[in-house]
Amino acid sequence: MTEKLLYPLLLVGDLIFLLTIFLLVKNGKLSVRMSLAWFGLGGVLLVFSAFPVVAKMLRALLHFEVVANMVFTLLFCFSLLILLLLCADIGQASDKIKRLAQQNAILERRVRQLEDQIKSQNSSESE
Repeated sequence: MTEKLLYPLLLVGDLIFLLTIFLLVKNGKLSVRMSLAWFGLGGVLLVFSAFPVVAKMLRALLHFEVVANMVFTLLFCFSLLILLLLCADIGQASDKIKRLAQQNAILERRVRQLEDQIKSQNSSESE
């Protein structure tokens, strides 16, 4: 594929990617926190596709032979970042679930105690 066709195609694909992220956030299917990372990736890809010189300069700066190798390496690092964010979210959700389960157990105990008090009051009034 020639370079004249490749970069406009990448630009259109990136704009579709960014629109998809926006729609997922709007419909509540993607959290705002996670969307920031995805928008960051979309922005970087947008710069690379709109200004190929930037990608070539970064390739030379990072000492990669081919721009595609640099992009794949950066995407791998981005994937690791997403995994880290997801693991942090899982840890927070696990802590919240544990706290909620403990609070629920405390409330259940209090309800049973109140029910027992009501039963004992009713039984003492009926005597």
